[in-house]
Amino acid sequence: MYIGIDLGTSGVKVVLLNESQEIIATTHQSLPISRPHPLWLEQNPEDW
Repeated sequence: MYIGIDLGTSGVKVVLLNESQEIIATTHQSLPISRPHPLWLEQNPEDW
């Protein structure tokens, strides 16, 4: 089995592959973004 993880600023994507490189499972979780002021974007490091 192989697992691929993509951790980006907007979310986390994960894929699980078997030995034949067939996709067994995938999932995605969005990470919250705060907009406290116009043109500002913030993220809480604890969410990572």
